[in-house]
Amino acid sequence: MKKRALLLSLFLPVCVVVSCQQAPFPEVVTGDHIVVHLTSGNPGDPNNRQTIDFNPSTPYTFHVQVQRPDGSTDTDFNSYLRLSAKPGTVYTGRNLLMQNGEADATVTLVAAFGDTRLWAEDVGYVPVSDLTRQPPPACADGIDNDGDGLVDYPADPGCFSANDDTEQAGTLAAGVSETLYYALPRIADVRGVAVTSGTGTPFPKEQLLIDTGFDPTKPPLQQFAFDVVVTRIASDGFYVTDVQDQQNRGYASVYAFTFSSPQKIGVCDRLRSLTGTASDFFGFTELGFPTWSVEYWDPNVRPCLVPEPYVFTIADLGTKPTMFRYESALVRLLADTSTGLTLRIGSKFGPGKPNPPSALTADATDCDLNGSGKIDYSDPDEAACANACQADIECTEFQNFLSNGGFTIVVSDGTNNAKAQGNATAATTFDPVSYRDTNIKAFTGTLRYFSGGSQFTIEARCDADIVTDLNAQPLSSSQSCVNANGNNPDNQQ
Repeated sequence: MKKRALLLSLFLPVCVVVSCQQAPFPEVVTGDHIVVHLTSGNPGDPNNRQTIDFNPSTPYTFHVQVQRPDGSTDTDFNSYLRLSAKPGTVYTGRNLLMQNGEADATVTLVAAFGDTRLWAEDVGYVPVSDLTRQPPPACADGIDNDGDGLVDYPADPGCFSANDDTEQAGTLAAGVSETLYYALPRIADVRGVAVTSGTGTPFPKEQLLIDTGFDPTKPPLQQFAFDVVVTRIASDGFYVTDVQDQQNRGYASVYAFTFSSPQKIGVCDRLRSLTGTASDFFGFTELGFPTWSVEYWDPNVRPCLVPEPYVFTIADLGTKPTMFRYESALVRLLADTSTGLTLRIGSKFGPGKPNPPSALTADATDCDLNGSGKIDYSDPDEAACANACQADIECTEFQNFLSNGGFTIVVSDGTNNAKAQGNATAATTFDPVSYRDTNIKAFTGTLRYFSGGSQFTIEARCDADIVTDLNAQPLSSSQSCVNANGNNPDNQQ
């Protein structure tokens, strides 16, 4: 029973110049196959999709059959099938014991999205609920039960897990259900608005197709139900914001990591599609290996649509939930004479090495005392220096500035002070060292989080994001760091 071959049926499109139609390869049934059929539960439909739910769904019931090549039920099959959802997760009902080749499965799903299907697979898994059982499960008993020279999980590939009671692999026969129609996730869903309050994605390592509001079946002027707009092009990726959801749920911005500077995309472009693998890089949610398509911005056709930055208060800078709400979004520090709020580059910011290590001065904040190019926290002197700088609201650790571009901005209202971190690497004409202990008017950029130091950094996008003239005002989002002539590389929509 365990050695039956897997059935593979392939259907590929055959296209010619004037048409494209489905033409199946000849089907050769060489072994058992699995049929999965929905018998109860709401599947939704393409025009009435169910909402994404991070709580267990209402139950679905599926009738599952293991069939022989001739379509008859394999009444000799009395083992388990493993059930999974793609995309999504089976919350209850993952293991289905078949009796005489068929059974009804009742399952609930979590985080299903898009076109979801239930998968049933014969992976050779016989689950044991009690790992302390005597005798132990076959995959945890220290015995080569199937005589293949490999012992237990994970060494024996026939072991699905340590509580598997057989070392034999299954037939790998599989079957899938009809489609269950769920909504696609918006950026706020990817950021974890309903699950983690934006501190991490609920879709780790999941390849996602994100809802950008674009529907090509609608008339041209009605194709965007909402706007996902590019707000920054970086040297290794780009930032986007779901404009309407930023006002509603928040957590509506995300970074797409492209390894190098992305081509044929610019600030103010509106995304038609966006896919990528969600992950948390040192706490910072991003999309890896992204693919996208855009509606190039033409200022003669529509506005830029990039939202105005969120202006932080002193209280915001000390409130992590607020900071996470605007992770990857455009944010701003802004001096305000009406409230007495000031911005100043920290006064202790220089290449000298303090002596003794914790005696930081205006010119001496480099805690790389041995010149290795990094701070060694196992070195008591370097650790003492770095910790003293971290605790000093005026201090920028100079080695960190050389390595990462980060520097301290002191925000003050005359009574309360807060320490923010800026990065001006992309603002080529601004030298933060020369502005040490100097007031500035505004500092704008995208907000990035790094869990290693539990710190947020505002990264300026271009020179216009930093206003040093105390009597000037920052440019609007439709002007700052924007190509005024539009972005279409072919000069056409």
